[in-house]
Amino acid sequence: MGRTVGSADNVFYQARMKAAARDTDFESRASTEIIVGISSTRLYQIERGIRQPHRDELLIMAKEYDAPELLETYCREMCPVGCKAKEVGA
Repeated sequence: MGRTVGSADNVFYQARMKAAARDTDFESRASTEIIVGISSTRLYQIERGIRQPHRDELLIMAKEYDAPELLETYCREMCPVGCKAKEVGA
């Protein structure tokens, strides 16, 4: 998956923090867990770059955080097909 990044540099963390500015329920991973149905441990792993989100998790986060940019970032930087397309210059 590549290097582990700090939460502040992570697009998933940034998206949750933007959502928290609108809705305080997103301020903590524990309360976010209830909304998105992803465990706080799993959110931690995603936000620290330890694990990549599964497609269903990605779609839920993009919707609940109102962050469609997560889809583009995932497709461009994490998706095996998107990464392969960059390699061949597509």
